[in-house]
Amino acid sequence: MILGHSLPRGKDFFAPLALSGHCLLFVTRFLLACLTDGPRLSGQTIASAVRTDPRHRGNVVRFLRHLPPATADAWLEAVFGNLLTDEPPQGTWVFILDQTYCGHNSSRLQNAYTTSPKGSRSKNPKAKDKRKKRKPQPQSYGHCFVCGLLLTPSGLRLPVCRPYYTQEYCAHKGQPYRKQTELAAFLVRTLRVPQAAQVVVLGDTAFDANALLAACRDRQFGFIVSMNGDRVLAGPKPRTKVAGLAADWTCAAYVPVRLTPGEGRYQAQRRAAACRLGLRRKSRTFWVHAETLDVYQVGTARVLYSTMHEPAAGQAVLVQKVLLCSDLDRSVAELVELYDLRWQIELFFKECKSTLGLDRYRYGDFRCVEGWVRLCLLAFVYLEWYRAQMLPECRGRPAEQRRWRWQRSHGLCQAVRQDVEAEALRAVAALLQEAGGVEELKQRLRLAIPKEYRKAS
Repeated sequence: MILGHSLPRGKDFFAPLALSGHCLLFVTRFLLACLTDGPRLSGQTIASAVRTDPRHRGNVVRFLRHLPPATADAWLEAVFGNLLTDEPPQGTWVFILDQTYCGHNSSRLQNAYTTSPKGSRSKNPKAKDKRKKRKPQPQSYGHCFVCGLLLTPSGLRLPVCRPYYTQEYCAHKGQPYRKQTELAAFLVRTLRVPQAAQVVVLGDTAFDANALLAACRDRQFGFIVSMNGDRVLAGPKPRTKVAGLAADWTCAAYVPVRLTPGEGRYQAQRRAAACRLGLRRKSRTFWVHAETLDVYQVGTARVLYSTMHEPAAGQAVLVQKVLLCSDLDRSVAELVELYDLRWQIELFFKECKSTLGLDRYRYGDFRCVEGWVRLCLLAFVYLEWYRAQMLPECRGRPAEQRRWRWQRSHGLCQAVRQDVEAEALRAVAALLQEAGGVEELKQRLRLAIPKEYRKAS
C-alpha cells in the first residue's frame, strides 16, 4: 500500500531533469508503480500509486501519448551523464548490444513486428504431415527495441535504447527506415563516455555487421562479437570460411579457461548475487583456440574458437562458438571473460520485464508504448542512482557495503519499498496526531478506490 507521495531522495534525482510540476507528478507516480507493482504494472496501478492523491487511468494514457520521445530521451541522457561525472575513466568500459521483443497477440498494434512463420511450412500442398497435429496457434505480434547496456569499471549499469520502426510504420510517419544493426551502430556512435575511456563493445551473431564494426572503428572502440558463420578470409576467390578452419586443429591446440562467479578481473561488472557466491558456486570451463587472421571486410582480427566439451585425443573438436575480436594484445582468458559479460544484458531484460513491468503495457498506440518503455528505463536508472548514493554511506561497514555492491534490481526495489513505507508511516502518524485525523485518513483512502468499486459510506 502506497501512502507516500515521493521517491526516496527524489528531489536530488529529479534535479538534473528540470521537470515541470505536471510532469513531475506523473513521472513520480509511474516510477513508484514500477518499483512497487512492477510484475502487475498497469495504467490503473500507475494512476493509484499515490493512494491519497489518485488519478484516473485515462490521464496516464494521455500523458504517455503526449510525451515526446525526444523529451523522455533527454531525461534519460541527463541522469546518464550525471552518473558518469563521478566515474574514473581508468579500467575497461563494456558496452553490450542486443534486442528485446515485447509480444502481444494482436495484429492491430501500431508498428507491429512479427517473426512467426506465415502459412504452411511445406511447399508441397499434397505432402502429408506425419507429425502429430497440433492446435493452430495465433500469429504473435509485438514490438522490438534495440538496447545497449554500459557497464562502468565500478559496476554501474546504464541503459540506452532505440525502438525499431517497421517499414510500414516509417512510411506512415514519413521517416527513414533503419535496420536493427543500423540502430545498434547509431547507439555506438552516440554513446556518452569519458574521452579517455577504453570501451569494448559486445554483441551476439545478429550484431556481427559491417555497419556496427565500422562504428566501433570510428569511435576507436574494441569489439568482441559472436562471428557470423558466413565470414570468410581475405584474398582472392574462392575464399575459405573462417569457421571451417577449426577442422585442422587437434585437441592439443585448445587451452582451458575457467570462469567462477564473483572472481576475476570483471567481478564488479558481473555483480554476482550473494546466492551465487557461497560454497555452492558453480564454475564453467571453456576450451579455446585463438588465431590471428585477415578476415574479409574486417581486416586483421583475433578469432577465438570455443567449446564447453573437453577435447579428446583422436576425436574431432566440436566448436560451439567462434568469436571475432579486434584486440590483438589481450590474453585469451581475458577475452573469454570479457565476452562472458554479454549475458548481463539478458539479465537486464529479465529484470526490466519481471521486476519493473517493461512489457506489461496494453496499448495499441505506439506513442504510449514508447513513453512506457522509456519511463521503465528511467526507473531502472533511478535504482542504479539510488545504489550509487547508498554505497558511500556504508564506508566503515564492510558487510553492508558488500550487500549494496551486489544488489540488483529486485533487491534495490525492496530497499526503495522499505524507505517508501517508512515515510508513509511517518505521514500517517503525524496525521493521527491531529484532531479528526482518523476520519480524514479514512476519507482519503476511500477516495483512492475507483468509483465502480467504492463502498457507500
